[in-house]
Amino acid sequence: MISLSISDPGEALDRMCSALRTLASKTLQVGLVGAGGSAADHAALLEHGSPAQGVPGRPFFDAATGSAYVLDPVTEGFTAALEAAVSGDEAGVTAALEAAGAAAADGIRAWFDAELGPPNAPITVSGGWMRNRISGKPFYISGKGFNRPGYDSGALYNAFTYELK
Repeated sequence: MISLSISDPGEALDRMCSALRTLASKTLQVGLVGAGGSAADHAALLEHGSPAQGVPGRPFFDAATGSAYVLDPVTEGFTAALEAAVSGDEAGVTAALEAAGAAAADGIRAWFDAELGPPNAPITVSGGWMRNRISGKPFYISGKGFNRPGYDSGALYNAFTYELK
Protein backbone atom coordinates (compact mmCIF):
# COMPACT_ATOMS: atom_id res chain seq x y z
CA MET A 1 0.00 0.00 0.00
CA ILE A 2 1.23 3.46 -0.85
CA SER A 3 0.47 6.32 1.49
CA LEU A 4 0.90 9.94 0.54
CA SER A 5 1.31 12.97 2.75
CA ILE A 6 2.36 16.35 1.42
CA SER A 7 3.56 18.93 3.90
CA ASP A 8 4.42 21.63 1.35
CA PRO A 9 1.99 21.17 -1.52
CA GLY A 10 3.83 23.50 -3.89
CA GLU A 11 7.32 22.06 -4.21
CA ALA A 12 6.43 18.48 -3.26
CA LEU A 13 3.54 18.38 -5.70
CA ASP A 14 5.76 19.69 -8.50
CA ARG A 15 8.40 17.02 -7.76
CA MET A 16 5.75 14.30 -7.62
CA CYS A 17 4.14 15.41 -10.90
CA SER A 18 7.54 15.54 -12.59
CA ALA A 19 8.44 12.06 -11.32
CA LEU A 20 5.04 10.68 -12.39
CA ARG A 21 5.57 12.17 -15.87
CA THR A 22 8.97 10.46 -15.96
CA LEU A 23 7.34 7.15 -15.01
CA ALA A 24 4.58 7.55 -17.59
CA SER A 25 7.08 8.34 -20.35
CA LYS A 26 9.17 5.17 -19.85
CA THR A 27 8.79 1.93 -21.79
CA LEU A 28 10.46 -1.25 -20.56
CA GLN A 29 11.11 -3.97 -23.15
CA VAL A 30 12.36 -7.36 -22.00
CA GLY A 31 13.40 -10.39 -24.02
CA LEU A 32 15.41 -10.52 -27.22
CA VAL A 33 15.61 -6.74 -27.45
CA GLY A 34 17.52 -5.82 -30.59
CA ALA A 35 18.76 -9.39 -30.99
CA GLY A 36 19.29 -10.57 -34.48
CA GLY A 37 21.31 -13.15 -36.30
CA SER A 38 21.91 -16.46 -34.61
CA ALA A 39 19.99 -15.63 -31.41
CA ALA A 40 16.82 -14.73 -33.31
CA ASP A 41 17.18 -17.73 -35.62
CA HIS A 42 17.73 -20.05 -32.68
CA ALA A 43 14.72 -18.59 -30.86
CA ALA A 44 12.50 -19.22 -33.89
CA LEU A 45 13.78 -22.80 -34.25
CA LEU A 46 13.32 -23.44 -30.55
CA GLU A 47 9.85 -21.89 -30.42
CA HIS A 48 8.45 -23.61 -33.51
CA GLY A 49 10.72 -26.62 -34.07
CA SER A 50 11.70 -28.11 -37.40
CA PRO A 51 10.16 -31.43 -38.44
CA ALA A 52 12.63 -31.62 -41.32
CA GLN A 53 15.54 -31.51 -38.87
CA GLY A 54 13.82 -33.67 -36.26
CA VAL A 55 13.75 -30.79 -33.79
CA PRO A 56 10.60 -30.61 -31.63
CA GLY A 57 9.06 -27.24 -30.92
CA ARG A 58 9.70 -26.01 -27.41
CA PRO A 59 7.51 -22.92 -27.09
CA PHE A 60 9.16 -20.86 -24.42
CA PHE A 61 8.71 -17.14 -24.77
CA ASP A 62 5.09 -16.69 -23.63
CA ALA A 63 5.57 -19.26 -20.88
CA ALA A 64 8.78 -17.63 -19.67
CA THR A 65 7.55 -14.05 -19.71
CA GLY A 66 4.28 -15.02 -18.01
CA SER A 67 5.98 -17.00 -15.26
CA ALA A 68 6.62 -16.03 -11.66
CA TYR A 69 10.33 -15.94 -12.53
CA VAL A 70 9.58 -12.77 -14.51
CA LEU A 71 6.29 -11.38 -13.18
CA ASP A 72 7.29 -11.26 -9.50
CA PRO A 73 10.41 -9.11 -9.92
CA VAL A 74 8.68 -6.91 -12.50
CA THR A 75 5.77 -6.32 -10.13
CA GLU A 76 8.19 -5.45 -7.32
CA GLY A 77 10.15 -3.14 -9.62
CA PHE A 78 7.05 -1.33 -10.87
CA THR A 79 5.81 -0.93 -7.30
CA ALA A 80 9.15 0.58 -6.30
CA ALA A 81 9.05 2.87 -9.34
CA LEU A 82 5.56 4.08 -8.44
CA GLU A 83 6.58 4.65 -4.81
CA ALA A 84 9.60 6.65 -6.02
CA ALA A 85 7.36 8.69 -8.34
CA VAL A 86 4.89 9.49 -5.58
CA SER A 87 7.85 10.54 -3.42
CA GLY A 88 9.05 12.84 -6.21
CA ASP A 89 12.25 10.85 -6.81
CA GLU A 90 12.85 10.84 -10.60
CA ALA A 91 16.20 9.07 -10.27
CA GLY A 92 14.53 6.42 -8.11
CA VAL A 93 11.91 5.84 -10.82
CA THR A 94 14.58 5.13 -13.42
CA ALA A 95 16.65 3.00 -11.02
CA ALA A 96 13.63 0.88 -10.07
CA LEU A 97 12.67 0.32 -13.71
CA GLU A 98 16.27 -0.58 -14.61
CA ALA A 99 16.31 -3.09 -11.73
CA ALA A 100 12.98 -4.54 -12.89
CA GLY A 101 14.32 -4.97 -16.44
CA ALA A 102 17.49 -6.70 -15.29
CA ALA A 103 15.52 -8.97 -12.96
CA ALA A 104 13.06 -9.85 -15.74
CA ALA A 105 15.87 -10.80 -18.15
CA ASP A 106 17.42 -12.92 -15.38
CA GLY A 107 13.96 -14.42 -14.77
CA ILE A 108 13.69 -15.53 -18.40
CA ARG A 109 17.06 -17.28 -18.05
CA ALA A 110 15.92 -18.85 -14.75
CA TRP A 111 12.76 -20.18 -16.41
CA PHE A 112 14.88 -21.44 -19.30
CA ASP A 113 17.07 -23.36 -16.83
CA ALA A 114 14.18 -24.83 -14.85
CA GLU A 115 11.32 -25.40 -17.26
CA LEU A 116 12.43 -25.83 -20.89
CA GLY A 117 11.66 -29.28 -22.31
CA PRO A 118 11.44 -31.89 -23.70
CA PRO A 119 14.98 -33.16 -23.20
CA ASN A 120 17.28 -33.79 -26.14
CA ALA A 121 17.22 -37.20 -27.81
CA PRO A 122 19.93 -39.61 -26.57
CA ILE A 123 21.74 -39.48 -29.93
CA THR A 124 21.79 -35.69 -29.73
CA VAL A 125 23.50 -35.90 -26.37
CA SER A 126 25.88 -38.83 -26.91
CA GLY A 127 26.20 -39.02 -30.67
CA GLY A 128 26.23 -42.22 -32.68
CA TRP A 129 25.61 -43.85 -36.00
CA MET A 130 22.50 -43.23 -38.05
CA ARG A 131 21.32 -44.24 -41.49
CA ASN A 132 20.25 -41.87 -44.20
CA ARG A 133 16.52 -42.41 -44.76
CA ILE A 134 16.78 -42.34 -48.53
CA SER A 135 20.11 -43.97 -49.41
CA GLY A 136 20.45 -46.12 -46.31
CA LYS A 137 24.12 -45.11 -45.98
CA PRO A 138 25.39 -44.92 -42.41
CA PHE A 139 26.83 -41.71 -41.04
CA TYR A 140 28.13 -40.64 -37.65
CA ILE A 141 26.97 -37.60 -35.71
CA SER A 142 28.89 -36.29 -32.77
CA GLY A 143 26.83 -35.53 -29.71
CA LYS A 144 26.67 -32.32 -27.75
CA GLY A 145 27.83 -34.00 -24.59
CA PHE A 146 25.10 -32.35 -22.51
CA ASN A 147 21.33 -32.43 -22.29
CA ARG A 148 20.18 -28.83 -22.24
CA PRO A 149 17.84 -27.98 -25.12
CA GLY A 150 18.49 -24.58 -26.63
CA TYR A 151 22.06 -24.14 -25.38
CA ASP A 152 24.11 -24.95 -28.48
CA SER A 153 26.28 -21.86 -28.40
CA GLY A 154 24.75 -19.89 -25.55
CA ALA A 155 23.91 -17.11 -28.03
CA LEU A 156 20.18 -17.29 -27.34
CA TYR A 157 20.50 -17.77 -23.58
CA ASN A 158 22.86 -14.81 -23.27
CA ALA A 159 20.82 -12.60 -25.61
CA PHE A 160 17.96 -12.10 -23.14
CA THR A 161 18.16 -8.51 -21.99
CA TYR A 162 16.07 -5.39 -21.47
CA GLU A 163 15.90 -1.85 -22.72
CA LEU A 164 14.40 1.13 -20.92
CA LYS A 165 13.28 3.86 -23.31
